[in-house]
Amino acid sequence: MSIFQVPIIMAERLETSSILWQEQAEFEARKNRDLRFQHGSGPSNIFILDISSSIGDEGVRQMKEAFTTIIDEYSKHPDIDENVAVIICGRETKFLRYFSNQYEDIKSCLDDIEFGGPSPLTAAFLLSHGGLNNDASNICWMANFHFHQRLILISDGRPTDFTIISADDTPVMETDEAKRHLLQTAIIIGRVHPIFCVPIGSNPNLRILEFISGHSKGGKLVRYQDAMQLGKCSYNLRAASVMLQTMKNDCHDKERVVASLALHFPYTAFTEKDKEDIFEMCTRKTLFCSYVEQKVESGEETDLFKERNPIMPCLGSRVRRGRDWKWDNQDNRGPGTVIGHHIKDGWLHVEWDTSAISSYRYGYSRAELNKYDVRVCHEPRILENEMIATGCLVTRGTDWEWDDQDGGAGNIGSVISVHSTGIVIVRWRNGFISQYRFGCHGKFDLTICDPFSEESIEYLKEQERNAALNYPNGDQASFSEGDALGLPSNRPAISEKAQSVDTLNKPILHVVKGKYFKNSEGVDKITPENRRGRPMNQWFWKDDKGKWNPYSIEMNDRINECYKRDPKSTVVVTVQDQSYRVVMSKSLHINLSTKEESEVILVKNGANP
Repeated sequence: MSIFQVPIIMAERLETSSILWQEQAEFEARKNRDLRFQHGSGPSNIFILDISSSIGDEGVRQMKEAFTTIIDEYSKHPDIDENVAVIICGRETKFLRYFSNQYEDIKSCLDDIEFGGPSPLTAAFLLSHGGLNNDASNICWMANFHFHQRLILISDGRPTDFTIISADDTPVMETDEAKRHLLQTAIIIGRVHPIFCVPIGSNPNLRILEFISGHSKGGKLVRYQDAMQLGKCSYNLRAASVMLQTMKNDCHDKERVVASLALHFPYTAFTEKDKEDIFEMCTRKTLFCSYVEQKVESGEETDLFKERNPIMPCLGSRVRRGRDWKWDNQDNRGPGTVIGHHIKDGWLHVEWDTSAISSYRYGYSRAELNKYDVRVCHEPRILENEMIATGCLVTRGTDWEWDDQDGGAGNIGSVISVHSTGIVIVRWRNGFISQYRFGCHGKFDLTICDPFSEESIEYLKEQERNAALNYPNGDQASFSEGDALGLPSNRPAISEKAQSVDTLNKPILHVVKGKYFKNSEGVDKITPENRRGRPMNQWFWKDDKGKWNPYSIEMNDRINECYKRDPKSTVVVTVQDQSYRVVMSKSLHINLSTKEESEVILVKNGANP
């Protein structure tokens, strides 16, 4: 063999091995999909356990201790419902357990494993794609936090050539080339997924493990003695997500975060380490945005702001959760705006009014037929403290200099993106999409429309009617507010098409005029327009005059949902534009700004307080 042929042969062997492991990963992804019935509904975790001979007896003990400690911590929080899969890497590299929440079975998976062999860690990372891609596992949301599937590598960080099958580790097999392949593979995965590395053994390669975790999105190097804290990662992330929802811009003040923790979780004992972790999570919130949001943040090319499919809702359409919704509370039970048609058929991108962005099914895709996660509605965008936001309706403004891009003076467009530079993207009624100034260099090309004007209402209803033509039975508006909140409905099913068309002329959600501009006239009242009879379980709050007032539909449903889960829990609600924490166990609600307290009461069976 010529010396010049050696690099060619090595390159061919590398390519062949990579293809084989990628094909195996696709097979494992199908297996994980087929076993979705046993998956947990919470965050997904893939453990890569190094069982090679290089970790030694000390490494075996440390690995088992770290692994079981983390799984035990998961089992303490069944409400989070962690999803766990296990890959082993040694004489055999394979999925030892597919995703499930059966923690006792998962803990016992190492009982009969024979330790020893090489450390083809690159193969294990390639195989992990079988748990990360092709709908093999859940992508979980808590509030506005997007929980990407995480990898947990428990290893000494000494990889061997994954293209060689050998009975044991040897110093010769731990080569720089093997390390380079591992780092290249881990970096690609780490662009989206956090990788936590737990060093074990008497002489782990900390440099390799620190590089892998440090170059991943939110990963860390964790001592095996700190495995319990790693097991509480999702638990603390949930607390951090609540802090970010309620504190907004104050999450960089540690004292305020700690004080807010005590207020929002009065019955939870957080350790000092928990508080440190939660504060760090609050200050690094960009780590927990969706992959789409990451690409927008980094300026990468995406399929956002592109209208690809004429039978899907046009960009700028306002939407709510639809008949096939399965995404928990990603929408925060509110409306959002279509901001792009996905490059995959049957999917579109939505930015919710909370600013969270994700993708949802709408129609026919390769994997599923006739699935509709969202429906078009005609609810306007309600501004709070913003000057402008995605979903606002606009017309040309005082500094307009763009001819008839908008189709002519007076035509309305929908804002589909807002940038901090004072630039917004608008989709006009004629289908034209472009960027305009709204504060950039002191220029305003646009004026915000009154969302309650006849022109604005008709514009939104027109979008709703157009979308209804391609929705099952033409029935975009047939879901009640209770459906949008995921609650049982007592409304009879609409079977006649004429009935569904008639519903297009009825308001989906009663909005008190004046609340758009946050004036004092907007109050939360239960009226015949926004309530079809009192619910069986109605919560009331007492005002300073001693009068009992019912909470609004949405707030009452929110309290009941938390009360059903845990009668001793607390929940934040909004009353007359003020935020209150309802402490159900003490029958109080507390104003989060003034700290004033007042009584609350639960009245059952439609009675009066």
